[in-house]
Amino acid sequence: MAGLTRVLLVDDDPSLADLMANQLNTLRESFSIQIETDPNQALEAVETGTIDCVVSDYHMPQMTGLELLRYVREMDADLPFILFTARGSEEIASEAVSEGVTDYFRKRRGTDQWHVLANRIENVSARYRAEEAVQRREAALRQLARTVIDSVTTPVEELLTLGRETLTVEYGAVVRSSDNGVEILVESVDEQLPFNTAEGVPLSDDIGDLTVNGSGLVAVTAGPETDDDVGFSSYIGTPVYVGDRQYGTLCFCDRSDRAEFTPWERAFVELLGDWLGHELMSERARSQGEAVNAARVSARDAREALENGDDETLRAELETIEQLLDRDPFPLSSVSIELS
Repeated sequence: MAGLTRVLLVDDDPSLADLMANQLNTLRESFSIQIETDPNQALEAVETGTIDCVVSDYHMPQMTGLELLRYVREMDADLPFILFTARGSEEIASEAVSEGVTDYFRKRRGTDQWHVLANRIENVSARYRAEEAVQRREAALRQLARTVIDSVTTPVEELLTLGRETLTVEYGAVVRSSDNGVEILVESVDEQLPFNTAEGVPLSDDIGDLTVNGSGLVAVTAGPETDDDVGFSSYIGTPVYVGDRQYGTLCFCDRSDRAEFTPWERAFVELLGDWLGHELMSERARSQGEAVNAARVSARDAREALENGDDETLRAELETIEQLLDRDPFPLSSVSIELS
């Protein structure tokens, strides 16, 4: 939903709520407005975490605007809340400020009030999203730092989950190309998907086909008219290199009508890809070290077999050494390594 300002209008009078929504939509195409005439339903909408600003009337039979504000503040201390009412007073305004209202606006006659309200919604929502983005970035970096410090027990799935939550997308995976096509090595899914990812990452036709062998980060999105049941409508992926060889691609996808991936999100995905490549390089070094040690043991046993004239054991140990030397450090089987 990037690019849209998600506004929740709360008014017990449906006709007035529709009037407000129409006026605001006329002034701002970027407003995505949800109307609730029941404050309890409004609280459920706030609880989803998908609202950028609440605009509420004061006088409502089930719950006043101030009571609604108190409940909203328990859920989110920073969510913009504008009290927009025709029956204001100094007492109500003072109490609203003490309860943490973002803005207090009295309804007036004429069209100018809609311009003022639209500007206030736009400004407070932009500030809220900016502050929320900063907090999300800081939390992601702190979590990544903790993951690095405690990486002995951190599997790749947790790295993918961290990426999904930071980017607010529903799917993350490490994929690679093989002779049989694209293979999913590790994946992390937020919820049940309406399509299968076993044979690769399905993408909407609107964003075209992607390969996992690109030379750099790829970030693409599609328009809001995509079919969510066919494939993902947004994709960001970065190649994962082990030394000078591409191991695969770290990618994240979603079905929402995301407008773009921000520069910070792109940089974060590249950081995750670089770190994963470093960890895979360490895993490769450990694997090769184990193979060398095993080959030394087989060489010692082969020498003893030669001295004892044990041709059968000698042949077996030589075959073991050949297998160890020929072992691919990048196996095609699915992996879920322990980061170290």
